[in-house]
Amino acid sequence: MRSLTRRAKSQRRWIVAGVVFVLLVSAYLLHPLYLTAIGNALVTEDLLQKSDAILVLAGDNRHGDRVNHAVRLFKANYAPLLVLSGTPIGWRTHQADIMRRQAEELGVPAGQILTVAHGSDSTKEEAAAIVPVLRARQVHSIILVSSNFHTARAKRVFRKAVDPGEVRILVSPVREESFNPEGWWTRRRDAKVFLIEAIKTVWYELAE
Repeated sequence: MRSLTRRAKSQRRWIVAGVVFVLLVSAYLLHPLYLTAIGNALVTEDLLQKSDAILVLAGDNRHGDRVNHAVRLFKANYAPLLVLSGTPIGWRTHQADIMRRQAEELGVPAGQILTVAHGSDSTKEEAAAIVPVLRARQVHSIILVSSNFHTARAKRVFRKAVDPGEVRILVSPVREESFNPEGWWTRRRDAKVFLIEAIKTVWYELAE
């Protein structure tokens, strides 16, 4: 009987070991799929419609890719107003002013540009600074422009900052030199971007 019990236990160990091995191999083989899915969760993109304004969020890169993208949308007649959100970036230097100069040099009429200068430290604070301005201008639909990795969180933040049905929010992500959900874990820069954005997303949800 003891011999049979030891044999049964040994068989169970081998079965458990086999199951664990299969799970580990499956996890290794499938990790590109679920890691890519996690990366894609940071990005959202809407089918664009004509709106009251195109809103460019603060935090553009040194090439001004967010403004470049927004100007292309403006020239495609998606909206008659370009709203540029910016924060201070140095002594007597404000990002919103630089964004305005860029947009004007790219051909956007000065009268169709609205700059919103603020000192926000988060997207939530940025939304709190911008939404009253949109209300004052009676803007009821916007195309939100930001880096692709920031779009899903930014859309959630702005939706919570407005009253239900007050503003239609569509998102158009910028992809130049931005986050690539495909294989992000294999590149140091993309992995860093993912971790920072994931932490901000969790922090925002916990803080609500």
